[in-house]
Amino acid sequence: MRYKGEVVFSCHDEEGVIDVVDENENVRSLQFGTVARQSTMFRNAPNALALSYTHCVMTSLAFSRTPPRSALALGLGGGSLVKFLLAECADCQVDAVERRAAVIATAQQYFDLPPTHPRLDIHCGDAGQFLSTRVTDSPGCYDLILVDLHDSSGMAPVVRRPEFFEKCRSLLSEHGVLAVNLWYGYREKEEREARDSLEAAFTPRVLYLPVAGKLNCIGFAFAQPPADSDAVIGYRALEWQRRTRIDFPARLVELARFNNGLTV
Repeated sequence: MRYKGEVVFSCHDEEGVIDVVDENENVRSLQFGTVARQSTMFRNAPNALALSYTHCVMTSLAFSRTPPRSALALGLGGGSLVKFLLAECADCQVDAVERRAAVIATAQQYFDLPPTHPRLDIHCGDAGQFLSTRVTDSPGCYDLILVDLHDSSGMAPVVRRPEFFEKCRSLLSEHGVLAVNLWYGYREKEEREARDSLEAAFTPRVLYLPVAGKLNCIGFAFAQPPADSDAVIGYRALEWQRRTRIDFPARLVELARFNNGLTV
């Protein structure tokens, strides 16, 4: 595979290739043998969110009255979302689940994901099995769930299982929020199946935010309808913008336009 940059690391596991590509002296990406970038990092600001879809995913923070104290990241990649949460939400305990041990090792070695951190637990294993265990042991334990599970061609099969989002909902706290990166890649039908499962578990509490110029669409789902007004949610987005310099208010405008308002 020819990338737009220099391959500085490459390995294989049972699921395929894992490549680290330096696009220039400051931009590093994780790729799985296709042009699609799984993660991207600014080397001079490793905790910043470099890709537009991650900005859309973290717009979920505007729906939380307080910064999340517990978060679950299903799918690790280079660890962009996990690092952002650790940096920006000082009281948040993060669980991250990644099936591929080689991806975890690559994120730690090449993308500044800390091998150890007092607020981070990385679980190497199947996301579906992790959810099943947590539902039994700790229902309602997460304020925020981020789902970013893909292979090189589209949505991971686990996301399309009918019970997947039902279990996610069971794990959300009373005012919890879920954000899922819906990317159909080369398998549009499977992305539609994932949406159907999401809506079946959360309807009518689902909003969609297409990522401009990309094949991604971010879905937001809620344990219960947000009690705050659109104005309060907008103010919270502005506060996060001041804190992170990410234009969350613009993402909310796009979200409202696509969904005929924010109210769910």
